[in-house]
Amino acid sequence: MKNETRENFEFTTRLTSQGLQSLKDKGFRYVQIKGFTMDKRLDYMELRYFMLVPIKDLPDDPNKKEIYEPIDSEILMNWANSPDDGIEVLVATNQKKS
Repeated sequence: MKNETRENFEFTTRLTSQGLQSLKDKGFRYVQIKGFTMDKRLDYMELRYFMLVPIKDLPDDPNKKEIYEPIDSEILMNWANSPDDGIEVLVATNQKKS
């Protein structure tokens, strides 16, 4: 969604190592990484925070591919273990239907 905002996500939590393990336990294999600005617009240039959207499988349609990271990635573990270093990282726990 090009005009996506943080309001598209009803519930969010801060990324933690326990939360990351919980996602793995639920069968999620990837997260889609979205960058948002201070005024909650989707943008990767004037970044204020990341929103991670858990997914189980990558889309087959190349037009639907965006920025993804494997759930076991070292980057995600570093973000989860150092929540106060750098940019805020949130996990979408429920996305509103459009």
